[in-house]
Amino acid sequence: MIRLNDNLEQQAAAIFRSWFVNCIPFGGIAPDEWKNVTLEDITAMVSRGITPKYADDTDQIIINQKCIRNHMIDLSLARNHRPKVINDKWLRFGDLLINSTGDGTLGRAAPVWFQPHNLTVDSHVTIVRPATENLIFYIGLWGTQHEKEIESLHTGSTGQTELPRDRVKAMKLVLPDSKTLAHFNSVMAPMASAIVTNLEENQRLANLRDALLPKLMSGEIDVSSIKI
Repeated sequence: MIRLNDNLEQQAAAIFRSWFVNCIPFGGIAPDEWKNVTLEDITAMVSRGITPKYADDTDQIIINQKCIRNHMIDLSLARNHRPKVINDKWLRFGDLLINSTGDGTLGRAAPVWFQPHNLTVDSHVTIVRPATENLIFYIGLWGTQHEKEIESLHTGSTGQTELPRDRVKAMKLVLPDSKTLAHFNSVMAPMASAIVTNLEENQRLANLRDALLPKLMSGEIDVSSIKI
């Protein structure tokens, strides 16, 4: 599943670069209808997450920087917490998450291409929320393809680096016209859906493994009579 998702993500990234970096479907030149904008212009929110209060007896989950790697979100590394209040920092489908603290971690990005439930991020992660639904796949792939540029925006000394929100908001990018975005989304939507399905299946198998392994080790489940 992981290898399959890597392949799908690489295909999506290649399509993004072909369309919006090299402009191959448009004769190598960006159409006149495209606009130069900043990230702030096309987002509803750019904000750090919350300071968590960890607790085991709650269904609220908080993502940390360890969860964001290889443009994917690994919820198995997330923790439970008890929030003071649920606000607009609870994740939505289409949010882009960016690690925002520390060398070697800062700049890593992953889009939320699943329907999040009781899920937010801690204060070391920045939430970038697209202003409109048709920008979800475009901003998500833009973020994963600009990790190095995002990393270069840091402030602070070695080991104490931070990603200022204002620098993220000021990042410049090209905004394609709505017709091009609609076509791009029609290509990306099934790929994103397949990635999410694979991640869910992988998590289901991991949960099954974790449930069975202790019983196998303790002898509660006897497989000695099974012939392979």
